[in-house]
Amino acid sequence: MLSLIDCLDFIDLDSATIEIIAEHQNMATIVAAELGNQLIADLRGIHVLHEMHQDLIARAAERQDLAREKELRKVYDAFKRKYPMPRQF
Repeated sequence: MLSLIDCLDFIDLDSATIEIIAEHQNMATIVAAELGNQLIADLRGIHVLHEMHQDLIARAAERQDLAREKELRKVYDAFKRKYPMPRQF
């Protein structure tokens, strides 16, 4: 049986981004890893991942949870460096 760590070895996303997907989609982390792997395969999926990050940042800001917002922004900054927002898809 594959563990989450095994799955992460096969995809090009870090565990923090997988956690973002899991939280945003309210799903198990292992399922989020598979979804993330599918999403990074094309520009439309990368755009969706940007939207997930932005949505969770906005939710934290609305709750005035500054610590969580800061943490999410740090994860998103790393994601943006690796996968810039596509101009078109």
